[in-house]
Amino acid sequence: MALAIGATHAIDPTRESVAEAVLEITHGMGAAIILEATGLPATVWPDVERVIWEGRSVNTRVVIVARADAKIQLTGEVLQVRRAAVIGSQGHSGHGIFANVINCMAAGMDISRIITKKIGLDQVRENLVMLQKDRDEVKITLTNFD
Repeated sequence: MALAIGATHAIDPTRESVAEAVLEITHGMGAAIILEATGLPATVWPDVERVIWEGRSVNTRVVIVARADAKIQLTGEVLQVRRAAVIGSQGHSGHGIFANVINCMAAGMDISRIITKKIGLDQVRENLVMLQKDRDEVKITLTNFD
């Protein structure tokens, strides 16, 4: 999905080492920003720290946008020495983010490639529950209001 909307690279942490892929793609530089959107901290966090520690970038920002049941085990030294920071973000709350996204859509931003399912009004309740549990569904669009 990331590639479909313009990303140059996408890494599946269940199939490959995120750290090795990022360090290879960036020729050892690392990353200025890491977006953690998997909700799988036990799977990806060791690689996030490795990218920070082994990469040549300093001041890396890790933005966490996915909910997760597991806690993230942080190694303070990695953040201290490399001057990294962890930031949480939720797109639909606060700071005008949601309004900015709506404005982008109104101005013509094409989001059709990230819609994973279209439903009717009578299917909203069951799909809200499903969205909290099913990682295969990303964006569901309400298509009729009957």
